[in-house]
Amino acid sequence: MKTRLRRHQTAGVRSGQRWPAPSRARHRFRSAAELGILAGLLLAVVASVMAGSHATLLASVLGAWLILGAIVGLRNVLDAGCFFMLLVVGVILVVDLAANGPASLLP
Repeated sequence: MKTRLRRHQTAGVRSGQRWPAPSRARHRFRSAAELGILAGLLLAVVASVMAGSHATLLASVLGAWLILGAIVGLRNVLDAGCFFMLLVVGVILVVDLAANGPASLLP
């Protein structure tokens, strides 16, 4: 079997790239950190809705939009933000339903 690497190439370096590709462990750590941050923001939304604090809810939603801009990039921030807002609306409905019963959904 022929080796396809040139003498100056290594397995982690693509042609035209000066540094080796990021390791999988670093990628896993970053993914876990991003997941932890988003889970913390969602827990802050749940706690603020349960406490009835509108200012904390607003701050956590705005923080989530800013964090999502850093995590998914500016190109995909609208999609991720809309998905997060759907989760927030679901949290609000579930907490309201649990606190006031099914009659809270009627007009």
